[in-house]
Amino acid sequence: MTKPKRKKRKKPFPSDEFRNVKGAKRKRMIAERKARKLTQVQLGKMVGCSAVMIGAIESGRSNPGLEVSLQLELVLETSFFELFPDL
Repeated sequence: MTKPKRKKRKKPFPSDEFRNVKGAKRKRMIAERKARKLTQVQLGKMVGCSAVMIGAIESGRSNPGLEVSLQLELVLETSFFELFPDL
C-alpha cells in the first residue's frame, strides 16, 4: 500500500509572504536621538527600557509598547506620529 502524494501549495499563504519582511527604518527617531546627542543606552535608561529594545525599534524589527512610546514622546519632545509614521 502506497501513501498518497501531497499536493504542493501553488500560492503561499499571506503570512508566509511577509515572514521575512522587516519594518521601515525609523529615521526620524534616529535623527531626534542623535540631535540630542544621546546613545541608545542613554535613551533606553531615560525611557525605561534596554538599549537592545531601542535598537529594535529604530531598525523597525519591533514596535514600541504604549508606555515606551509615551516616554519617547516626552524625552524626544516629538509627537508619536512624527516618530512612527508607519504605524
